[in-house]
Amino acid sequence: MQYLTLGSRIKSERERLEMSRAELARLVGVAGSQVTRWEAGEYKPSTQALVNLARALDMDPLELMAAACADAS
Repeated sequence: MQYLTLGSRIKSERERLEMSRAELARLVGVAGSQVTRWEAGEYKPSTQALVNLARALDMDPLELMAAACADAS
């Protein structure tokens, strides 16, 4: 199993869906620059943003939360 950082996971899932950062930001309800910062690992999304990201990326929220927890350790 490959472990990805949260930012890498967000980016890989967004690219898998052929979605732009702007489109993901719109679906999540944040500015496009925020998605860029999450993918770069500069900032971590809030819990609500993680839930919204998971929905937008067609993922189980626990998958993204697990990646966020792995980044914290």
